[in-house]
Amino acid sequence: MLHSLSATINGPSGPLNVVFGEGTPEQRLSCCEVIVAAFAPSFPASACVEHEEYLSRHPLSLNKGTRFWCISIADNPGTILALCKTIRRRFLVRDSESIHEEDGYCIGTVATHPHYRRLGLATLLIKHVAEWLDGPADAAASMLYTSVGDFYVGHGWQMISSIISNITNLSGDFHSGNRADLPSTRLLTNEEIPALCMRDVADLNESFKKLSVRPDEVHLAVLPSPEMVTWLHEWGDFLNNKRGGEAPYAHGAICEAADTWIYWHHGFQHLAISRVRTPPGVGLGSPEVLASLLLDALEEAHRWKFPKVVVWEPSPELISAMNLISKKVSVEVETKPRPNSITSLRWKGSDETKKTTIHLNEVYASC
Repeated sequence: MLHSLSATINGPSGPLNVVFGEGTPEQRLSCCEVIVAAFAPSFPASACVEHEEYLSRHPLSLNKGTRFWCISIADNPGTILALCKTIRRRFLVRDSESIHEEDGYCIGTVATHPHYRRLGLATLLIKHVAEWLDGPADAAASMLYTSVGDFYVGHGWQMISSIISNITNLSGDFHSGNRADLPSTRLLTNEEIPALCMRDVADLNESFKKLSVRPDEVHLAVLPSPEMVTWLHEWGDFLNNKRGGEAPYAHGAICEAADTWIYWHHGFQHLAISRVRTPPGVGLGSPEVLASLLLDALEEAHRWKFPKVVVWEPSPELISAMNLISKKVSVEVETKPRPNSITSLRWKGSDETKKTTIHLNEVYASC
């Protein structure tokens, strides 16, 4: 194992010598067995391995952009006790002195083998990952999404308030209805998305230039780059190909007249709105435009038999759009604080001296 460190823990049957380090290709199947046991018991571990190999060819994952970190038994490295994954991120940062881009990571799939839980392995794992982030990785910041935010606060991550909207009741007879009173939209092709992402990045830079920032503040956003957005698209495409023998062909929709678009990706049991882009300088978008785009997403979810569509961090205008379509097509909308996937941020060295505001805290920024 690369970057390996050894330790002794109190195991279920007495002292246990373990090793922390970067996972090897030979450990990949064992890592995936722990992952599926924790997050997707019905998903075969062999398919999880295929999924990781597929994503490893994506630009975001190249050159060790994605790494597995695991704790294994010292004299039996094939037995994985705990693991997580780090995935490269590019952040845009605005402080009182400048606007600049920084390298960082997202931490995901933190899991412990069922037989070795409550032994302090997660604490050991995250402690060493944080040391790697501060040291060899030289990461300006890291993000993770969790249902146990208090645990990560003890290791230097700050919990950021987050909300979610769930659109449900996509029944078998769902139909998006008459759209004559709504702006016209169309589905995006995959070939169009990278150029739209670059426009989005440019808009974000311009908006950060206009921010007024005090010395005790810092603003941060995960760049909505083509690599970031399409990584999630491919993540979901593989799953749907395995599930139904077909990969999705549409990942978003656009209202060209309003210069507004959305992306979505396919999850295990829902369709997620990855990103909602509205033109800069004109508020946060027309509810009617956003409603029409959301109807495109609902049609995609219905086509793939997903029971719900999820939206992270919806703007007031987007919430108004969801309320509009709930009356139009009789779906149910609930907006509430996120009970899981709580956004948590850690600056290098656990620096908490500045008040942080996260922009574009949407699903595209997650793992």
